[in-house]
Amino acid sequence: HTNAHMHMHTHTHTQVMNTPGGNSASAAELTVSLIMAMSRQIPEASKSLKEGRWDRKKFMGTELNGKTIGIVGLGAIGRRVAKACQALDMTVLGYDPLLSRTLAEQSGIVPVKLEELFAQSDLISLHTPLNSDTRHLLNKETFAKCKQGVRIVNCARGGIVDEDDLLEALNSGRVAAAALDVYESEPPKESSKALLSHPNLICTPHLGANTDEAQSKVAVDIAHQFVDAFEGRQVVGVVNSRILSELAARKELHSYIELAERIGSLQAQLIQGRLQRVELRTRGHELKDGSSLLKAAALKGILSQLVEESVNYINAPLLASEFGLEVVEVHENRPSVHGSSLTITFETENGERKLVGTVLQGNKPRIVQVDNFNLELAPEGELLFFKNQDKPGFLSAVTGILGKNDINISTLALGRQEDGLAVGCLGLDSRLNAEITDELKAMDGLQWMHPASLPLLGDHGTILQGMKVDETMPVLRPHDPNFSSGPCKKRPGYDLAKISTKTLGRSHRSKLGLNSLQQVIQKSRTILGVPDDYLVGIVPASDTGAFEMAMWSMLGERPVDVCHWESFGKGWMGDIKNELKLENVREFKADYGELPDLSQTNSDHDVVFTWNGTTSGVKVPNGDWIAADRKGLTFCDATSAVFSMPMPWDKLDVVTYSWQKALGGEGAHGMLILSPRAVERLNSYKPNRPLPKIFRLTKGGKLNMDVFTGKVINTPSMLAAEDCLDALNWLESEGGLPNAISRSEHNLKALTQFVNSKPWIHFLAKDAAVRSNTSVCLTLDLPAEKVKEMTALLEQEGVAYDIGAYRDAPAGLRIWCGTTVQTADVRILCDWIEWAYQKVNHKA
Repeated sequence: HTNAHMHMHTHTHTQVMNTPGGNSASAAELTVSLIMAMSRQIPEASKSLKEGRWDRKKFMGTELNGKTIGIVGLGAIGRRVAKACQALDMTVLGYDPLLSRTLAEQSGIVPVKLEELFAQSDLISLHTPLNSDTRHLLNKETFAKCKQGVRIVNCARGGIVDEDDLLEALNSGRVAAAALDVYESEPPKESSKALLSHPNLICTPHLGANTDEAQSKVAVDIAHQFVDAFEGRQVVGVVNSRILSELAARKELHSYIELAERIGSLQAQLIQGRLQRVELRTRGHELKDGSSLLKAAALKGILSQLVEESVNYINAPLLASEFGLEVVEVHENRPSVHGSSLTITFETENGERKLVGTVLQGNKPRIVQVDNFNLELAPEGELLFFKNQDKPGFLSAVTGILGKNDINISTLALGRQEDGLAVGCLGLDSRLNAEITDELKAMDGLQWMHPASLPLLGDHGTILQGMKVDETMPVLRPHDPNFSSGPCKKRPGYDLAKISTKTLGRSHRSKLGLNSLQQVIQKSRTILGVPDDYLVGIVPASDTGAFEMAMWSMLGERPVDVCHWESFGKGWMGDIKNELKLENVREFKADYGELPDLSQTNSDHDVVFTWNGTTSGVKVPNGDWIAADRKGLTFCDATSAVFSMPMPWDKLDVVTYSWQKALGGEGAHGMLILSPRAVERLNSYKPNRPLPKIFRLTKGGKLNMDVFTGKVINTPSMLAAEDCLDALNWLESEGGLPNAISRSEHNLKALTQFVNSKPWIHFLAKDAAVRSNTSVCLTLDLPAEKVKEMTALLEQEGVAYDIGAYRDAPAGLRIWCGTTVQTADVRILCDWIEWAYQKVNHKA
């Protein structure tokens, strides 16, 4: 498939799949087979015996044990070959400009420079892509740098080895033996006959992936992908998935995306030394939210030049991670002198190189800076970069060499500095050969020179040229499509890899583990503004466990008023009557979307209620209805309210919540907050019922303070605790509770503006005063089956997950708008809701 085909399929919602790695094992095994066959002269020995000869002495082999193999290119295949050679007790040297030294050494590979690999290796195996740097990488000059009698294997790409020079080296004995599976021309031309018939060459007809298992694995992988796709599971290997959908959506970035890929490719071609770090710096408001796309494009350009594997926008970031490549992203809203601009900086063991690009009027990508030299050039075609002493006659000498070799110059770009140095780039009509390049590199006053090659801009146009676009589909997509009301969206910028693992594998009772749990308690208290005389503790079983623990431990001393207007509050009512079997219980209830008259509750009674109805989108507006001089306790399930709504602590005696709601944390643990009055109840009242250990808050008839000092009742998940700490630290850094509440309220405001402008969508909570700003519930002028079609369509497009109404609630949408959700995503989601509504409403 060409890119144009793939982009067309993207916009017709057809998934294009590949099976990366399906033939890696087969290609690596062929390489190792050829190494062994070459070392023991197996093909010639077999042929001799079949012809009736018994020439044992003629076929004296060479052991691999103790030998040194140099592997050029340490991608998936190269690393497999390395592992096999290590099993044969070989020393493995490796050269790859991309793979980090640390990862190489962790794999038992000795990272070396290319010159060192040539000089020290008994065998050399090639596993690189074919590009301007690797074409004829092994030639007469490099063979001379190798050990006498070196052995060569190439199962990667034809053209990496100069076949004429290889024949000469085999004839002279500089190369003792070679094995080729790939050729400069396939099938080889008649002119290759002398090489192919050489007795010290093993040749196979491009068999790298030609095994039953490799072909079967590819077929099986594709079959699994089809099944996953049809059954709605996540599909591995889709090369036109979300990121290409984003490419299609972000039309304003297309030229910058193409620029990023071209600069990445150029940087990889100009690289000198092992790559240690890449910095991607964007400037200008236009590029503010485009970093993921620009990063994928830049990495695709970089890796396509440096690795043997096929690279696309989907797998480029993953491949970079596998190679241990550090990629740093920086954005400045302030534009550069060129307006919006993109800078890619390579840091290698030999120094730093920077390329800066922008897009001129008319969507023309341009490079405007090389290192600190200002110039302007179109990143296309055959290019020759050079840096030189800024003296008269140098450029004339360059053009003279090109002219006498019939190389025409199409463009010229020059940059100068006061330090007496200059940088230039010539656009050429044809590619330079090695002889011309060597002649140019021998010029006086030259600091460095390197050719590069890029596709012509006119041949390809913009990246997404030729795509069919559904004009009704919104252009922008939410940065994060997770709008579930539990578990809820992670905080912006969340990265599991950055979660501390210091407590994993440690006892929660250890000083380290206990300290983390105590930090959760203290930070929660501080951010929420819990009074000093209240207790805050961690308890088992999420919010459900916390609330059940409170009810089983404290209810029954006095009558109970239960207020509920959605499913969870109704559940507490059922437990109080049917499980606790309390008799003096009054029920105040309302339908979904409504709030009961809370003023009817009796302040002498215990009052049980949810602050925010997660499944109905209705919240308690304030605590004015709760008496300050009450004799009963208030039991408040606040799991979808805390961190997004103000809590009147003086009116609340028992408060519970979980980490998985407003914090976007993980389940399994709940939080329990007790007022002094609740503590007094626990110390004075013993319920007339057995309590399981997991619900016991007292010990010897008095409050057990362990729960409130981090000494939890059951073994906690320390990973979940560290995850919770990450969210709390983020809340602190973002301005604490006031900002958290403001973010959630702004999310509701964005939805309100949308709903008020559309006659077909409505809030389930009609009264704005009691309308939730976290779990926002909406109804639509559609039958229930059409609403399900809508949510399925939004999920299929990858723009909104899990936003269908709760199963017991009226058909509609439930959108989480808590503090971890970004308002920009809510606004974008509104456009997609309208698109989906129109799609299903007008569907025949």
